[in-house]
Amino acid sequence: MEGYYKTTTGITRFVNLWRAGIKEVYQGEARMYGMDLLMKKYFRKHEAWASYTLSKTEEFFPDFPYLNDNIDYRDAPQDQRHEVKGAILLNFSPFFFSTNYVYGSGFRIPLDIIDNQEERYPYSRLDMSFIYRHSVKSYHFEVGFSILNVLNHENIKYSNVIRIPDSLTSYISIHAEAVPFTPTIYLNIAF
Repeated sequence: MEGYYKTTTGITRFVNLWRAGIKEVYQGEARMYGMDLLMKKYFRKHEAWASYTLSKTEEFFPDFPYLNDNIDYRDAPQDQRHEVKGAILLNFSPFFFSTNYVYGSGFRIPLDIIDNQEERYPYSRLDMSFIYRHSVKSYHFEVGFSILNVLNHENIKYSNVIRIPDSLTSYISIHAEAVPFTPTIYLNIAF
């Protein structure tokens, strides 16, 4: 278990509220605090682990428009309160199998700047992979197959968003989908 408190200065935010006539770059600071818990178990040549993160990420822009003077730090767009991860790695040499799962409570997606209305879209992704390795004297052969986002959950990319103004203080967000259901295969030969 580990607790943390971190601060960052010199962050910037570009704001383009064209209907309100605001097109500025603002400078501010951020703070992050929380705790991480990790449990790991080895059994023979295999491994399993699970982790949980409870955190809060806040930012402060002293000259940011439309903010109440009594409010200093606000939830940052990267704030995600809860995240659970787990993985299982099975070693049946020359066959290897792994699976991992990530669930996040979601990032803050602002809907209205003045009233601080928001939505959160949870993140959920299950990945699996299978590898076969074979070595003979001077060459090594490896073939693998994996599936990313096995359940095809519609996750969003936090950093890939287009915001279209809806009024003076609100806008519509259009997010790009993160990794969809993606099967992959690879072959690696080394001499």
